[in-house]
Amino acid sequence: MNIFSLKPIKDYELLDSGQGYKLERFGAYTLSRPDPNAIWRQKLPKDTWLSADAFFHADAKAAASRWHHKKIMSPWQFNYKDITLQLKLSPFKHTGLFPEQIQNWEWFSDIIKKSPTQPKVLNLFGYTGGATLAAVVAGAQVTHVDASKPSITWARENQKLSGLEEKPIRWIIDDALAFVEREARRGNTYDAIIMDPPSFGRDPKGKVFKFEKDVPLLLSTLQKILDPDPLFVLINSYAMGYSPTVIKNILGDILPLERITCGELHITETSGGRSLPCSVFARYE
Repeated sequence: MNIFSLKPIKDYELLDSGQGYKLERFGAYTLSRPDPNAIWRQKLPKDTWLSADAFFHADAKAAASRWHHKKIMSPWQFNYKDITLQLKLSPFKHTGLFPEQIQNWEWFSDIIKKSPTQPKVLNLFGYTGGATLAAVVAGAQVTHVDASKPSITWARENQKLSGLEEKPIRWIIDDALAFVEREARRGNTYDAIIMDPPSFGRDPKGKVFKFEKDVPLLLSTLQKILDPDPLFVLINSYAMGYSPTVIKNILGDILPLERITCGELHITETSGGRSLPCSVFARYE
């Protein structure tokens, strides 16, 4: 198993973590947000935590969970290489960026850049488009699928902010499985797949998604539209209750197991000591 840990970069750093929270800097702003993995002690003084520009306090009742003491002119911007993302304080503690995913962006970008042709990449559960923009910057054409219209709108705003309007991106608002089934009927194929399914969720129509039930079904359907010799396939998951080996074995149902690696994505605290585990992944190359 591999462990890759993101170190501080210009517009992001994990300042501290512990006691169920993480203290992060996104650009000019510092945020305090819950993180269930951070069960150790905080290192920085309490005053440092209290000086954060915004705090998200999680209540036992989800309806009572909200941002407090907001000093942020939301939205604001995050920059990484050729990508600019608009960040916001969402009602569910998120900002529109999962920083640890930069490590996946770098991995597949290197593969795309080495491809002798422009690969067709399918990005399922594409959220606000960070992975999509990284892929087109590297030289791919991307079909970006998400069931959330607000997420697609946000992703298209990020495309414009990044100056990538002319890049070949197809934006699709749809259920992932329904879209893949239609692509299979149409006979369309893809050279590579990126997917970041939720552990549990509901689409705008109320359809429930459960990782353990729906991901194996989705993968078996994806096999129908995946090139017989694919460039790469990436599954990322925030279902941290599963070992990375579980994700690897699921992907091994449709691709040679010996060419699949798996592991965890972490973020290293600014002090360079501890790292915070964020997600698990499996990669086929």
